[in-house]
Amino acid sequence: WLERNRGRCLIVVVTAILVGVLLPGKLPWYNSVRWSDPGPGLRFADIAQALSEGSIVSRTGELTLEIWLAPAIRSMSGNQEIISFFDEQYFRPLVIGQFPRGFILRGREDNPKGDPRKDKYINLDELGLAEFDAVQHLAVTVDSTGARLHVNGSVTSLSLPKTVARSGEDFGGRLLLGNSSTGWRLWLGSLYGVAVYERVLGPSELLAHALDPARAANVSLQDDPSMLALYRFEEGRGAITRSTVAHGPDLLFPPRMTRPTRSNFLSNNTSDLRDRRWMRSDIALNILLFMPVGFILAWKKQTRSIGIALAIGFGLSLSVESLQSLIPGRDSSLIDVASNSLGALAGALLSRAGGFSRSVSSFRERHQ
Repeated sequence: WLERNRGRCLIVVVTAILVGVLLPGKLPWYNSVRWSDPGPGLRFADIAQALSEGSIVSRTGELTLEIWLAPAIRSMSGNQEIISFFDEQYFRPLVIGQFPRGFILRGREDNPKGDPRKDKYINLDELGLAEFDAVQHLAVTVDSTGARLHVNGSVTSLSLPKTVARSGEDFGGRLLLGNSSTGWRLWLGSLYGVAVYERVLGPSELLAHALDPARAANVSLQDDPSMLALYRFEEGRGAITRSTVAHGPDLLFPPRMTRPTRSNFLSNNTSDLRDRRWMRSDIALNILLFMPVGFILAWKKQTRSIGIALAIGFGLSLSVESLQSLIPGRDSSLIDVASNSLGALAGALLSRAGGFSRSVSSFRERHQ
């Protein structure tokens, strides 16, 4: 039966693979960013993001990015991105994020490929913080000596010595709040204000901003001539929030998640590779997924069909992974290509072994 219906079976299996791996992670991937109630502020309780309409860049050789936020106590595993800059080539010069017990920092020169294993970390204990639920003030200052993280007005040991700003060169890009549309590392929490300056704020200024009960709502902030953009999230409704500084671009809340804001084409580090248990199960699933392809292609065929099944499995996997790099919620991974190809090979070998066993049994029966 399988020999007579080989083509139909292959179509069914390939269709099932395409549907299973190419659908967005959460249909229809609506952007779930919400206004805080009571406000001002934005809530990130699920897959959510806000994007600046234009770029925010400093050319002075200095930049400060500060945010007022309340991270959720319940943190998802892996590295979650809170706020970042990005450009049209998916290049991200600076990322501030969270992991279950602290904060992360990623920079373009210190981690150019965005490998989560190379992110810089600092733990809650080192910061003297007990819980995540209170409002925190984070700031990253960038100059010719590198980038540094400040928490609640105090400089921390978390720094990026290679990620620098140079006078006359752009540092910054479009601003992204929340999820990067790639994978499942969702940041959960609330944002109460974001400010960008084309200078490095001094320790006394950062401390004053951290202790100010008015936070980003302090009207004196917008009088700073070095301010590039200031977002207070005061609108309370709609799909846009405006910068208090007139030349700052608006922040938009797209109705659906956008395409990935970082390049993830055939990466070998799109997932948090420290989660070995998840990694093993993902590899096993990818092998099993492609075994039927190899099994059907090699069934009652010559030995060379094993090589053909491997080649077709590799080609199909490469095509699927290439498409996945354009789909929100999916990662394009070299590990998946290798696992899928191995699955097609295993299926072909199993098919040939089964066919050989049946041929031997049939030969014995005819000659007894």
